[in-house]
Amino acid sequence: MKLRIQGDAVRLRLNQTEVAHFAATDHVEEAVRFAPDTVFRYTLEAGPDSNALCALYGDGALRIVVPKSAARHWVTSDQVGISGEQPMAAGTSLKILVEKDFQCLHGEGDPDPDAFPNPFIG
Repeated sequence: MKLRIQGDAVRLRLNQTEVAHFAATDHVEEAVRFAPDTVFRYTLEAGPDSNALCALYGDGALRIVVPKSAARHWVTSDQVGISGEQPMAAGTSLKILVEKDFQCLHGEGDPDPDAFPNPFIG
C-alpha cells in the first residue's frame, strides 16, 4: 500500500493483492521503521456505515476509515477510488483518497505485476 501526503491531502493506493486482503479482512496495514524503536503505521479499515470517510491519527499511526458499504462496492466493482473531505478547524478540510494502484503509463522503473491493469494501456 502506497501512502502519499501532500499539504492537506492524504492518498492511499492499493495493488490487487492488498485490495483482495482488504475485501477479506476489512483491514490493511503497512509500517515504516525509522529506527529500532520508531515505527509509523498506516492502515485502511472498513468501519460503520454511519461514519463518513475519515482520517484518524494517534500513537504514531494514521488510520483511514471507509464506510463498510462504500468499501464493499469499491472492492467488488470497477470503481477506481473512494474520496471525501474531512472538515478541519478554521474552515479548512483534509482531502482523502483511496484508490486502486494502476500500472504506470510512463514506463519508468520496474513494472508492478500486482498493479491493476491500466485502462489506458492497450
